[in-house]
Amino acid sequence: MELIAFQAQPSFQREGLPYWMFYFLLCVILLLVIFIFLRDKQLRMRISAFLAGARRRSILVRLKFQLKKERQKRAKLLLELGKKAWEKDIQANDSDLIRTELARLLERKKASQLEWKKAYDELERLHRELETAARLHEKRAQEKRAEKEPFDLLMKKKKEEEKKLKKTPPSKEKEIQLAAIRKEKEAIHKEIEACEDRLKDIETEARQEYYNLDKSIRYWTKVKERLEHRIKNIEAQEEALFYSLGKNLEEKRVDGRELEPLYSQIDTINQRITTLLHRIEILSGG
Repeated sequence: MELIAFQAQPSFQREGLPYWMFYFLLCVILLLVIFIFLRDKQLRMRISAFLAGARRRSILVRLKFQLKKERQKRAKLLLELGKKAWEKDIQANDSDLIRTELARLLERKKASQLEWKKAYDELERLHRELETAARLHEKRAQEKRAEKEPFDLLMKKKKEEEKKLKKTPPSKEKEIQLAAIRKEKEAIHKEIEACEDRLKDIETEARQEYYNLDKSIRYWTKVKERLEHRIKNIEAQEEALFYSLGKNLEEKRVDGRELEPLYSQIDTINQRITTLLHRIEILSGG
């Protein structure tokens, strides 16, 4: 049996090649690849062209990213130029229409900001009123609960007295005392019910007042958000017009001591943009 088990075991020595043979063949294959590469000039040129193309594409991507950043800087400076000219009342030819539209937008923005301030103040007032109402209703409820508490204690005491009295032997005097306790309990119960009814009235009044205030708060919140959206749109239109005004001034080179530093910065960026465009055109094969 041991002999059979021994023969059943797999023989690792007879399967596959020795490790040194595997590495030997791998080295031979690598040498053949290197030899073919050295002899095949066209293959070397294709590989070189592929690597050069990848490098050119990488440079193009970087140059286009730099170009985008420079154009963004230029747009920002033109916007600043337009705002500065508007602030200093420096005018250029063919900019009357832009200035008229800017004046109209600024008036609309001012009116919208006043409306926004009104909505904001109204919201602040309503929130204060809501907080005050909450404190007032809570105070009234606490006072009513404090007013009810002695009756609750008294009712508890009368129930204990009634329970003890029921454990005593039957007698005419016991019945008289029980009747008196029940009468007192009825009177106390009425007082408790009156306090509870008043508590319910306070809670109902509070819910109604909260509902009315919350409704007003939601209304003025929507008004405020609508005005904020309007102001944001006006500001976007303003920026577009300031940019157009700055572009016009940069093209016309309107004199103005306050504008000279901005002109200088714009000229520097224009030179960078021209250089980048030229390099991109060369790398693109233009």
